[in-house]
Amino acid sequence: MLLIEELRHITIDGKKYKRKIKCFCGQRLNYSIVSHIKNEHPEVWQKWVKQFIKLRSKGWSYKRIMKTFSINGKPLFSWTVIEREVKRMMEKDTNLVKLPPMKNAKIWYPKNFKLERTTVWSFPRRGSWAVHRSDYRGNWAPQVPRNLILRYTKPKELVLDPFVGGGTTLIEAWLTGRRSIGIDINPIAHEIAKHSLKELEDLARNFPGLHLAPDIKPLLILGDSRKLIQILSEYGYEEGDVDLVCAHPPYFNSLRYTENIEGDLSHINKLDNFCKEIYNIAKQLHLLLKDEGICAVLIGDVRKNKRMVPLGFRIMKEFENAGFQIKDIIIKLQHQDQSTQFWYRNNNLDFLIAHEYLFIFKK
Repeated sequence: MLLIEELRHITIDGKKYKRKIKCFCGQRLNYSIVSHIKNEHPEVWQKWVKQFIKLRSKGWSYKRIMKTFSINGKPLFSWTVIEREVKRMMEKDTNLVKLPPMKNAKIWYPKNFKLERTTVWSFPRRGSWAVHRSDYRGNWAPQVPRNLILRYTKPKELVLDPFVGGGTTLIEAWLTGRRSIGIDINPIAHEIAKHSLKELEDLARNFPGLHLAPDIKPLLILGDSRKLIQILSEYGYEEGDVDLVCAHPPYFNSLRYTENIEGDLSHINKLDNFCKEIYNIAKQLHLLLKDEGICAVLIGDVRKNKRMVPLGFRIMKEFENAGFQIKDIIIKLQHQDQSTQFWYRNNNLDFLIAHEYLFIFKK
């Protein structure tokens, strides 16, 4: 356990929202100390942020870092506070945090993999073959794009992911011999995806039997998917060039992906405005797809003020309005989402959200 001098002089009494905190300066606070430290002791907060970044660069999870900043086993602040600070700093300089290499990249393909045959998909254990990572929040399980790519495309056909996140779709496309393009507005996501693809390429050189064709190396773009056609035209792609779209957009503003990036859809606080932007992207995807092409969209419902927001149905309607026809609706069970975890079970909700929709649209 690391020694952080100021923690020796901080005390916490009580639990959860009734807890009382005494700062090292003697000030007594209710529940949270974060604002006080930032405003009254900015030099201490900057020192702590540097510690967050140092530990994250060693491969520590945010929750493990949180435990370091604890008083007698009681966390001083949540792991999401740490995540926000690290993201804020990385948006200024993506080189601040060095991603550790994969420790066990020895399995390159999922064992006993079979294409899903029903409209209910369940992956209790997230795929961890090749260089897939789970440290980028919001990434979908690699089983999802693998199913879509193998079912709806042939080798060397083109897959587009307009919300590429940590690069899961691009990794699967390359492993299965498809060309691919991934776009994301988040510089951190772009850096993680770039790191994973480089690592995959480097490791493949020394792994017998794994061939990654250089002519189908994924194209990774840092950009705004609201300008898809303009961006892709700069790389020589035209309308009708894409064979498959694999899209996993933000679930409204339930998870803020960036702190200060203009254009990030997860910053939108009005549902109608969010849906308007999704419609704009859907229209461009429709133009980019070949006739009879497939567009798969994974989206989940959310809760606001303990009320269900049927986001899935709203998004389905926006894609239909953009010209798509619904081909299939798949229910994907959630196993690791926060809204299904034990700490949400005392919030007076009748039901916990444990599903997502995978809409299969056809042009």
